[in-house]
This record gives sequence, C-alpha cells and structure tokens, in this order.
Amino acid sequence: MEVHKKKATHYYELAAIKGDVTARYNLGNSELLIDNVDRALQHHMIAAGSGKSDSLDRIKELYLDGHATKEDYTNALRLYQAYVDEIKSPQRDKAAAFNDLSRYY
Repeated sequence: MEVHKKKATHYYELAAIKGDVTARYNLGNSELLIDNVDRALQHHMIAAGSGKSDSLDRIKELYLDGHATKEDYTNALRLYQAYVDEIKSPQRDKAAAFNDLSRYY
C-alpha cells in the first residue's frame, strides 16, 4: 500500500507542477494526513490563489483549529479574490446565473 501512496504523490506532484489545481489541493490534503501542516498550507495557498475554493475552506479550517495564522487566512482570501477578479466577465456571470455548475466563485 505504501508504494501506491508514494506513486500517487509522485503523480500529484507532476500534475501540480504543470498547474493542475486539484492535484495541488490533493497534495495539501495528503500533507495534512501526515501532520505536515506547513507544507499542506503552502499547497492550499497555491491552490486558493488558482481559484480552488475548497483550499480556501481548508485554510479557514486550519486557522480555526489554530494551525494557521489570521495573516495566512487573510492572504489566502486576497489570493482567491484576485483570481476571481481576474477571470470575472459578463459572460461568466450570465452562465453562473443560469446554471450553478457554471459558478466560478
């Protein structure tokens, strides 16, 4: 089983390096499972800055549990909001209003 975890982590790392936000989120969760909170926070910060709201939620949980600072959470909120502001457009707003699956914020 340990070989599969190492292999999975390896492929998540490759995908994250290439910009896959879900892989970055999964790496953050994997690091949390082994109590490596600092690395988990780094992965979730990158993912939040790339629009992964689940990572923003995870950072909030870390903050509420005392594993992240208020500054960490504030920074994550700023990164996430900057991403949303960058991709915002009238067409996306119209799609989001029509269908929740098209929601990007």
